[in-house]
Amino acid sequence: MSPLPHDDPQPVPPLDTGNQLLSGQPAQITTALMQTAAGQQMALTIRTPSTTLTVFLGKDDAIGWARNIEGTAKQMSGSGLIVAAGNGMPVKGQG
Repeated sequence: MSPLPHDDPQPVPPLDTGNQLLSGQPAQITTALMQTAAGQQMALTIRTPSTTLTVFLGKDDAIGWARNIEGTAKQMSGSGLIVAAGNGMPVKGQG
């Protein structure tokens, strides 16, 4: 299984603070099963107004990504905001 972000010894920050386009905008996620040279893979695509990203995941990786997303979603407050764990970054104008 490929390393997932939470498996890294030095975790990658969740936000690229140098990205001038980073902001809350509509996003769409789609998945599809594809036959590739490596066998069946799940194509997971995220589309935003400024980019499109597609990754191909094997079954174990797809399950790992789903667990990671579900775990983070369960930490969200009812307002739709992630409950800070002490390492959050202030939003411009709020910190």
